[in-house]
Amino acid sequence: MEFLVGLVVVALVWLLFRALRSKKKAQEPIEIPVKVKITYEEDRPRQTAAEEVDKDAWEGSFWEVQHPINVKARLKLDYVDGNRKASSRTVDVREFGSFGDTCLLIGHCHMRGATRTFRTDRIKRCIDEETGEVIEDVRAYLTKRYEESPERSRDRLMEDEYDVLRALLYLGKADGQLRAAEKAVIRETCVALVADSRLTDKQIDDLFATLDVPTLQAFRLAVGRLAKRDESRRQVLLDAAQKMVGTQKAVHQAEQEALDYMRKRFAVEG
Repeated sequence: MEFLVGLVVVALVWLLFRALRSKKKAQEPIEIPVKVKITYEEDRPRQTAAEEVDKDAWEGSFWEVQHPINVKARLKLDYVDGNRKASSRTVDVREFGSFGDTCLLIGHCHMRGATRTFRTDRIKRCIDEETGEVIEDVRAYLTKRYEESPERSRDRLMEDEYDVLRALLYLGKADGQLRAAEKAVIRETCVALVADSRLTDKQIDDLFATLDVPTLQAFRLAVGRLAKRDESRRQVLLDAAQKMVGTQKAVHQAEQEALDYMRKRFAVEG
């Protein structure tokens, strides 16, 4: 009997021990394994503090400029940008034009080694590096420079001599191709029309590249308008047309018909 009682006591003690051990484990924090991803910085040079702040403020998109004007000028600017950061830089200006209440110019900035835009109302001082002239009104200066440039002469061709250009282009392409000798006559005529020998062959070729070859009807309408202009202008066109046709030994029928139509409308015999 005593033996059975002893077994019961031992069993109770063991059960109590198990219960106390389970309770202690439940109170202990559970450690959850965490996968740590170790990354390494790329082996590249860090930007210096000066490089990180050495940026230009956005001064406006040149695409928003109305009627941009091509002009060439190398200007030294004392400039304060939209972030109130002052700098002195040399800019090779390519174009300028109206931008809201001010003027925007675009060109190659030597300090940045890249294209930048500048607002004229933020230019504090401006000097033409080629002449040393101090410029008080940048917009007026660039306008005057444009008016005296071969770029202006090229633009005058489009504004004042559009019908002449189209008539010459039609005549040159009447046989399907514009030959080098015919191009030379056209260039010579363009220089004479605007009285500016500074016009380059490339400028004139680029100008004609923007024109579509007129239809026969468009050619005749252009010649009809030219017939109402002064005799000297008609003679310049007719002389050019005859030279172009004369560059070939065998004259194409379409070219001859175009030349004959000019003579008829300009009331020239032969």
